[in-house]
Amino acid sequence: MKIPTCISAALFTALAASSSAYAADADQTELMNAAVSLGHSYDSNYAAKNPDAMASLYASDGVLVSPSGPLVRGQKALHDYYVDRFKSGAQGHQITIKEVHVTGAGGYSIADFSVNVPGKNGTLHKESGSLVAIYQHDDNGWHLSLVEPSVPAGKHS
Repeated sequence: MKIPTCISAALFTALAASSSAYAADADQTELMNAAVSLGHSYDSNYAAKNPDAMASLYASDGVLVSPSGPLVRGQKALHDYYVDRFKSGAQGHQITIKEVHVTGAGGYSIADFSVNVPGKNGTLHKESGSLVAIYQHDDNGWHLSLVEPSVPAGKHS
């Protein structure tokens, strides 16, 4: 699943141009620590099948471009998405942050991920790919603003 390049460019441009009233510019180490921490929390909450905790990782207006394509926007919709995702049997999510890039008081990361998902016959298979995550910082700490996974065609084990 790929988001059109023009939309991605617009999102990164908007992120870079925005300034946060909550924090001074982030630095590379701070953003890497936040990205790794959020990645670990994502994987732990996924393993625990905790939709409330999953939704809380995102900003209140956070967005997930779901692997099947639809946009999931806002914490309520994210909560509901993860309820359904866990009911489907998805498990074993793992994120590995590869690089981070600071933009103002936030930034973005590029990561590898894998997850075991049920196929049409119900058997689990591993999907793996890359993801881009945009982070924002507010009074409550670091949150995911936008997450876009990409699974190359035929990248199933």
